[in-house]
Amino acid sequence: MTALRKIMGIMDIIVFAAATAAIAGVFYEGMTLRWYGFVGILVVCMDYSFLPATVLHLIADRSLKARIPHLFSLVLIIAAIAMKLLGIPYPALLLVFWYFYIWFLYGSLIVRRYVRRADAA
Repeated sequence: MTALRKIMGIMDIIVFAAATAAIAGVFYEGMTLRWYGFVGILVVCMDYSFLPATVLHLIADRSLKARIPHLFSLVLIIAAIAMKLLGIPYPALLLVFWYFYIWFLYGSLIVRRYVRRADAA
């Protein structure tokens, strides 16, 4: 189980970095009012790292309290897939919520991990 926790820690950092890059890319697009192809790649990297990280947390987290944000993430993923399959366009405000939800969730997981290490030392 410790190996899985280490993998989760690495995945948390990857998801946070991908979300940061995607948010920065979308912000840059908005500032320059141009479309850049690499921003779409950053968003795809964020989304496709978010899914396995969510599944890993649902498998490895022990308490229900630790699983609640990841269960909410799973509901969001299912809703996004359903909207895509039904051809419903994503509202811009929903995409902003999606990006920042992922960013704040995984940022807080990283900070919590380092605070626990500092308290243990």
